[in-house]
Amino acid sequence: MDVIVEFRHVPGERGAVRWAKPVSFQVPRGTLHLIRTRGAFSGPLFRLALGFSEPVGGEVLVQGQLPATLGRHDIRRLRRGIGSVLEPDGLVANLTIRMNLVVPLVYGNGLEFDAAVRRANEMIDVMHLGLWAEERPGSLPAEVRQAAVLARALSARTDVLMLENPLASMDNRETRRLLTLCRTQAETLLVATHRPDGVLHEFADAIWEWDDDGFRMAA
Repeated sequence: MDVIVEFRHVPGERGAVRWAKPVSFQVPRGTLHLIRTRGAFSGPLFRLALGFSEPVGGEVLVQGQLPATLGRHDIRRLRRGIGSVLEPDGLVANLTIRMNLVVPLVYGNGLEFDAAVRRANEMIDVMHLGLWAEERPGSLPAEVRQAAVLARALSARTDVLMLENPLASMDNRETRRLLTLCRTQAETLLVATHRPDGVLHEFADAIWEWDDDGFRMAA
């Protein structure tokens, strides 16, 4: 089995008690794993997976590598292969939605500016963001802002997506459409949700519950 993300007996973050019991799980290639939890848990988990913080114990492996041990060049290369949606969403307030997609493609993924604009325009069309493309994030309704953040993650065309509460403001129809798009464009997804979501459950290959009692497969 080709495992893309693996946590091995990982305790809470340094400096704060984030979770009481160590976490262990695997996300095999080609699957969507859903974690039902809260932001105090999911945020630190994704930071560990992306190498923004270091585990105090256990191991975190992503595509066979230990993110926290990688040098600057290698961690940037690892992150370029992962589309991510985190909270807070990281949209740049003084850039339009179009440029919020273009800039990471240029400076993070190394695309030429014209190619990045074409890629961004394609994703804006797919995500139905045309009416909002020249607006700035502060003026957007919550569901449009979430669509923009997901568009930014998908525009890199990665095989892996890590999504923290990505569709909380969407109705069921739009959630289903966007999840279908995600599964078409990325091979492996790790998704955390902070509320019950029947549509997400339909798409998931495995569902985990994570609360103060521990990390476990949902019944």
